[in-house]
Amino acid sequence: DPFIFGRGGEEIETLSANGISFEVVPGITAACGVASYAGIPLTHRDYAQSCIFTTGHLKPQVGQDDATVELDWPALTRPNQTVVIYMGLVGLDQICAKLIANGLSASTSAAVVQQGTTVRQRVVVGDLSDLASKVSVAELKPPCLIIVGEVVKLREKLAWFETHQH
Repeated sequence: DPFIFGRGGEEIETLSANGISFEVVPGITAACGVASYAGIPLTHRDYAQSCIFTTGHLKPQVGQDDATVELDWPALTRPNQTVVIYMGLVGLDQICAKLIANGLSASTSAAVVQQGTTVRQRVVVGDLSDLASKVSVAELKPPCLIIVGEVVKLREKLAWFETHQH
């Protein structure tokens, strides 16, 4: 979907400002497609009544050598929601640590999906305390999507895509 972290808004602003006609073709955002193919519902009556999308880009901080992930951590740690993080693989260890520091349990379920919706899809599941190390061992590479929330527990039952492939 060009309007969810796809820069569609910025691109059509430029086209419009330059008098260039355009048409927007809506798509399916990666969060929905990837979660579906991974067998992880983004909402579920028993686990999550809301879902939030964010980016996990590392940003250099003035006067510091290391880049950090600066997000609205209190908003991301509300109960009964799923958090989907685009472009957060490089900062995964920071993301997990900050979610825990801001109130989520270290045992909160989470997954990283590499190349979701393709035949090369790989899914690593863990919890906030061990996900980064599991992803490191698995040597996942971008593009990846991070899904945090108790809905990840349903993957074991609902992972239809892997069984469909065989």
